[in-house]
Amino acid sequence: MTLVEVLAFVFVLTLPFGFYRAHTRKLSLRWFLAIHLPVPLVFLARWEAHLSWKFIPFTCLTFAVAQFLGGWVGRWWIRRRAASRPAEGDARPGRL
Repeated sequence: MTLVEVLAFVFVLTLPFGFYRAHTRKLSLRWFLAIHLPVPLVFLARWEAHLSWKFIPFTCLTFAVAQFLGGWVGRWWIRRRAASRPAEGDARPGRL
């Protein structure tokens, strides 16, 4: 595995965890797990690729970017779904 492959793996692995983090209450157990569960897999990917400790900042930066981007997409998704739902008391189209 090359550095680019490891960084791509870290990004793809961490993005859904960032998305899930947006759906949880801040500083809860689920929020904590959404951030920390992918860390051992990131470590194992770097270790299996035989990358030096000098590449840790690159993997950490990729991890953080994927978490923030996943959280941003998650919050956007929540707002989009809330806007598409009819408000309470509104008549549903097609119903009498």
